[in-house]
Amino acid sequence: MINESFDNGVPHLAVVDYDYHLEPEQIAQYAIEPRDASKLLVWTVSEIKDRSFHELDQELGSDVLLVANDTKVIPARLHALTSGGHQIEIFLLKPLDPEWLRWEAMIGNRRRFKEGDSALVSGKLTLKWLNREENQVEFELPSGYTSMPEAIEDLGKVPLPPYIDRGVEVGDKERYQAIFAQKAGAVAAPTASLHFTQELEQRMLGKGIGLAKLTLHVGAGTFKPMSGEFSHQHDMHSEQFEITQELISQLLDRVYSREIMSEGDLGQENRVSMRGRVVAIGTTSMRVLESLYYIGVRILGNQWMGRVGTEDAYWDLSVRLLNREVDLKESLLAIRDFCDGCGGSLKGETKIFIVSGFNFRICDGLITNFHQPKSTLLMLVDAFLGGKWRVIYGHAHRESYRFLSYGDGSLLWRYFF
Repeated sequence: MINESFDNGVPHLAVVDYDYHLEPEQIAQYAIEPRDASKLLVWTVSEIKDRSFHELDQELGSDVLLVANDTKVIPARLHALTSGGHQIEIFLLKPLDPEWLRWEAMIGNRRRFKEGDSALVSGKLTLKWLNREENQVEFELPSGYTSMPEAIEDLGKVPLPPYIDRGVEVGDKERYQAIFAQKAGAVAAPTASLHFTQELEQRMLGKGIGLAKLTLHVGAGTFKPMSGEFSHQHDMHSEQFEITQELISQLLDRVYSREIMSEGDLGQENRVSMRGRVVAIGTTSMRVLESLYYIGVRILGNQWMGRVGTEDAYWDLSVRLLNREVDLKESLLAIRDFCDGCGGSLKGETKIFIVSGFNFRICDGLITNFHQPKSTLLMLVDAFLGGKWRVIYGHAHRESYRFLSYGDGSLLWRYFF
């Protein structure tokens, strides 16, 4: 049930305004090889260019800091046989303990699987449905495995998105994983990263283009349909993230520390700050980057409880907590200092929902694929581009770009550039 009276601060935008016609044949069913052979649509306020993704380095300067999501997709689909002889599918959503023995999960054919029943995955892995209402299951670590991550890696299947209308094939295990993948925990890939190759990465680094990493474990909520007719009625999903002190230092160095010498009116030399540009590789990276300001404000107000809420982005959080405005640099410095007492990193969850009216503070550019109609990701793109998404998507349709996870990519600069 939609709670229309709940005020999360999100602007009231009609979801139907984010609809467009997407033919089944436009949805990429297979990834292109090599990875960077996909198309790249480049958007600035004045033009659209059609390029190849392997030419990305030619569109970026040494003032750019790219930020990638280093989450690693786990084979989150498991098939099991219940004690009553029924086939079920388990889609793992989120671990509920550090050992990965307890999970929140979606169960396919759930009417055949009762609370308290057990099932066997591939004849090896036993699970029990602990709580049907909260979709919680518990595994028993089988003999022959040293950990649950090892067992899941061996027994699970790649969690291809529902719009890829085919079975999982051998090549998907490698292809549905980005070159940046390091920290296991995602059940969907940060798909903008799937276009990158080691060669392209090295070429960019050789040109002085910066690269930073963060972690956002992408959840199945990324595919969740809008839950109302207006944006403020949507219950935005929450995802786990981790940021490091190194990331914050890279942002501070790139955004605030570049200075040049210029001649003043009286011939004196003055230091003039030059802002570097931050480009998020994917909407998942952008979601964390644009959560940073609110994390820092909550730290400054001694109100950091491990979570960024949707309302943080649309209520005047700094005035509400501190009775004053906080700028981005102060917020980032607060996070960097806080990380000192947390072993150099900070973990939490973000429920931030980016729609038109959002105040972007960090990201100047976005590398992303082409998203589903009426989706939260399309709303994010619209907010970033100042309402120009139809121009870009219309061009992509006419030029036969491939859409969604295995599709082509785009480099989008904010509308004021």
